[in-house]
Amino acid sequence: MSAPSSHQPAPARVPTPPSRVAGAALATGLGVVAWATGRKPLHAAGSTWAAELRVDSPLPDLGVPLLLQRGVHACTVRVSRAVGTPEGWWDVGGLAVRLPDAGTRGRPADLLFATTGTGRLSRYVLRPVRRAATRPLTTLLPTRAGGRSLELLVRPLGEAEQPREYELAVSVDGGRWTGVGLLQLRRRLPDTRTRFDPIVDELEGTRPPAWVVGLREPAYRWARRLSRSRSPEVGALPVGGD
Repeated sequence: MSAPSSHQPAPARVPTPPSRVAGAALATGLGVVAWATGRKPLHAAGSTWAAELRVDSPLPDLGVPLLLQRGVHACTVRVSRAVGTPEGWWDVGGLAVRLPDAGTRGRPADLLFATTGTGRLSRYVLRPVRRAATRPLTTLLPTRAGGRSLELLVRPLGEAEQPREYELAVSVDGGRWTGVGLLQLRRRLPDTRTRFDPIVDELEGTRPPAWVVGLREPAYRWARRLSRSRSPEVGALPVGGD
């Protein structure tokens, strides 16, 4: 009788989730552009503002501290164009918000918005516009809050080339938009090209689904490495924002 073989079968290979494949491809493409140009491949130029986010109609059932009660929160906003086409040309608009101390463990929270539709399906489709933030912008990809799907929207008020006020609204489980407050741009600042990273600096009380992390995280990881090795001007590579 022959001795049992000591060879162990190779462990089964776990398939790579499609979101990881897409995220790696996106990171590679954006990284090549950044390497070739020496700058951010998306949202390279924009305007930065000192701003306030006012919560008027809280939604305490969501368990998101920012939306638990009425209040005014100082924040920084950056408005930009995705590809950087000249003003008046078609491009995807972006608006990024940084809220100090609104993230987990006392970190800031970053929220990224891009111009999209506002319907049940069109909110997931990027919408080119002629002026960066004069049309509704959504978070494009959902997050989770209290076991429910959560999306956010900022809707400009007025017809100015650069609106100074935006309605803040939320949608729960893909439902209708409910207004919760007002985002007000108070004072323009030098454009510091801050890196916004909603994966590292997520809003407290929320957690993105695994497939969203798989899609976004490779691009943000590449951006962090690239910014350390090349230039402080190379910021986060957003998917649906700044």
